[in-house]
Amino acid sequence: MVDEKRQDLAPEREAALQRHEQLLLRVAQSDAIDAGDLDRALAVLTEAAAEGLQLGRSSVWIYTADQAAMECLDLYLRGSHEHHTDPVQQLDAGLFPSYFRALADARTLVVADVHDHPATRELARDYLGPLGVGALLDAPIRRRGRLVGVLCNEQVGPARQFTRDEQLFAASLADTVARALDAADRRRVEDGLAHAKAALEQLDRENRALITRLRRSVERLSTPVLEVWSDVLALPIIGILGEERSAQMTERLLGELARTRARHVILDLTGLDDCDEQTAAAIGIMARAVALLGAECVLCGVRPDLARAFVDLDLDLRGMRILRDMRHALQDVVTRRAAQARPTAT
Repeated sequence: MVDEKRQDLAPEREAALQRHEQLLLRVAQSDAIDAGDLDRALAVLTEAAAEGLQLGRSSVWIYTADQAAMECLDLYLRGSHEHHTDPVQQLDAGLFPSYFRALADARTLVVADVHDHPATRELARDYLGPLGVGALLDAPIRRRGRLVGVLCNEQVGPARQFTRDEQLFAASLADTVARALDAADRRRVEDGLAHAKAALEQLDRENRALITRLRRSVERLSTPVLEVWSDVLALPIIGILGEERSAQMTERLLGELARTRARHVILDLTGLDDCDEQTAAAIGIMARAVALLGAECVLCGVRPDLARAFVDLDLDLRGMRILRDMRHALQDVVTRRAAQARPTAT
């Protein structure tokens, strides 16, 4: 049916319609429109507009954030096949009020002679005239019902009439520009979210590393292995001695013992909060490990409740010296070392 109707069309119109259809198909098949790459999308659209309308210039203008002017995002010159984006051109709404009002109320702004049309007389003097533009077909760009810009198609040369088919073609491309703007906004949001996610992940990694460093610092502070005398290490056990902490404490103590080659280790239980079977077993393991490395283990700070717990739990304390507090334990070690150092009388 469509083919039969087209047989009645003038050859010129038929050729123009075929050109429009081919160009619209090319635009529809381009991944640039929905990819969010606005520069590439606008290049596709301005080239299609200039070719489809057989015009010398096609450009996309978008309102600035304050709605005071429009800026040219892409200008295509059909004769030289060039795109221009720099320097940025701008049209001030305050200088061309008639033109901006005409865009607000039109699906397409058709001007056969820019010097004779009330909407473009202002532009003809300061903008269109110096460029040699004699006619234009502008298609306003709307997003969610709001005017955001214009697809401007300009005839370089004398006045020219535009057909209804050409107006529909230009309007269709303007709608596609709006789609490309939406895609670019989505991409900016997605990129922003991706960057924010990457920043949060980096911050999380940094926080985890900081927490690990702080935990290690706390562990070192809560498990201070002190070299209180030559060849004498002291380990104050403070708080609750759980399974994980006792393992860390034993590892740290044995590491310091191997490093310093100390001969005596004083385990100070003054600050131990409670003593259950697991705690007693941990103290026993610590003491045996010290002995296996060839050092003597001395217990001090054994309170009456701890002594009862050791007895109830049947903790094997044989071979281990037990003193009242750290002062007595250190004094005992130093005294015995001094006695061992004195020469034996003959």
